[in-house]
Amino acid sequence: MPSCKNLLLNSSLTILFFSILFQSPLSTNNMVFSSTVNDSADVKLPQLDPDRNIITSQNTGNSKSNTNDESQNQIEQEQASNVSLKDEQTNEETSEIPQANQEGASQSSGGQQQSIVEIHPACGQNVQGNVKLISNLICKGDGLIVGANNTNIDMNGFSLKGPGLDSNKVGIMIAGQHNVTISGNGIVTGFQSGIYLSGSNDVFVHDINTNNNKVAFYVTGSQNSEITNNMINKNTIGVALHSSEGADIKFNQLSQNKLSGVTLINSANNLINGNNILNTTNGIFLDTQSSLNYVDFNNVFNNVLDINNANNLPININNNHYTNNNCLTSLPSGLCIGR
Repeated sequence: MPSCKNLLLNSSLTILFFSILFQSPLSTNNMVFSSTVNDSADVKLPQLDPDRNIITSQNTGNSKSNTNDESQNQIEQEQASNVSLKDEQTNEETSEIPQANQEGASQSSGGQQQSIVEIHPACGQNVQGNVKLISNLICKGDGLIVGANNTNIDMNGFSLKGPGLDSNKVGIMIAGQHNVTISGNGIVTGFQSGIYLSGSNDVFVHDINTNNNKVAFYVTGSQNSEITNNMINKNTIGVALHSSEGADIKFNQLSQNKLSGVTLINSANNLINGNNILNTTNGIFLDTQSSLNYVDFNNVFNNVLDINNANNLPININNNHYTNNNCLTSLPSGLCIGR
């Protein structure tokens, strides 16, 4: 049976595709997931043995039977010896406890300083802190799931490969986490969503090659994302923003993405700047509910339609700004330089 997460993701992507195909308004359908990782280590403290060196009524010499002085003295000496031995062992055990606590504090301190600990992940792993690939990962399910704020993923030139763009799997999932960076000249390929952001703020993705995914970058319900200097080729959709704001989509190379290069659905105050967008259906598409976005200095060529503002909606209605875009065709006309 498919998981709830996969059903929600499939539903959201289906709505996105129909919205692009028919230019219909899209209702807010934000998805927020949470994943946690418990890296705390159990510290085993020495335990006192209740059966060891215990003084009982059997060796206290409090017997009612008649004893001579020598036997009594011997018993008293044994009592003193047992008491002394018990005290020494108790002192030794209590002296070991601070050492165990110190080790635990060191581990706890190490947990707080995850920035200096490097994680080498496997497919499907919840990751946090500093993460660095040391080999290609070929995954039958999801790739990596970011489980904490302040996570840095270094692809280190390696590939993250999924089971196929028609699967319901995600390459890198960032759900409800903030201040996350993905970089390192790696490849994310073969997923339904290559890099998926939901309810996350301040996510930075640069120098990544995303190809042969259904959606290379899917950003929903997020703020202040930055997608820069990436190669985004041969996906169904290159970059899709849904109900998001404050994103910077800059200096990317987008080519042969089947439906669109960059698509904005119900999103505001985003910047699309300095991208090269070629060989797709809609180079840049903004729907009716997307407003106050800035589309500047892009090279958009050899597409069925280079720039599409809500299927010919006048730009003074949704107040999007188009300046200095080098292109040939637009709806409405006049959004390209000299045309």
